[in-house]
Amino acid sequence: MSRHQRLAIALMLITSTIILNWSYPYTTALGERLFQWVGLPVWSRGSSGLNYVGITSVLLLFAGLSTLMASLQRHARKITLLALILAFWLPPQLVTAYQMVWAKGIYALEYVRNETSCNFNKEENRAIGTCSLTFINHSSQAIEFTASIRNQDLSASSFLGSLDILGDQTLIMPPKSKKTIDVAFTKIATDPHNSVSGSFYGFDLTVKSGEQERDL
Repeated sequence: MSRHQRLAIALMLITSTIILNWSYPYTTALGERLFQWVGLPVWSRGSSGLNYVGITSVLLLFAGLSTLMASLQRHARKITLLALILAFWLPPQLVTAYQMVWAKGIYALEYVRNETSCNFNKEENRAIGTCSLTFINHSSQAIEFTASIRNQDLSASSFLGSLDILGDQTLIMPPKSKKTIDVAFTKIATDPHNSVSGSFYGFDLTVKSGEQERDL
């Protein structure tokens, strides 16, 4: 096999890794959706354990890097290290560039999950609280949308997990900005075993604007 053929195979393997882990505009990676489509399990124990998509992508990446190093005559280690860095660095940069230049509406939104939280207190038969949601609007236009918590196990606060606690309140993100929006909510909580107060973090959202809908 010639060096050019090995180089082509290396690039194909590294690109395959990036494709398998690509998730925009969804939260589920393309590899997971592909595994589900062909009927292969994604996790070793239902929804937990070993992630077969992750294992596959790591194997493809290292196979690609090894093949790349073998195909190069000069600066093999430096170029291979650069390829490794690019495999992780390039995809999010491409997403951000697309959102800044071409994306419209909620597709230009970035959800900052680790800066988002909800806190609540129980008053009689109601849970009253506030969610602080952090977004980045990469576009040059303001975005109006609604948000709801999606498929989230909130442990002690699990009675909040199945609801749209944020209601139909319209949220507005100014153009080219990062903003934390505080959204008040009220939830009927008749179960006396529910927590008197609590907080939860790092949850998934569904955002909607007109006919557009996107999981974040």
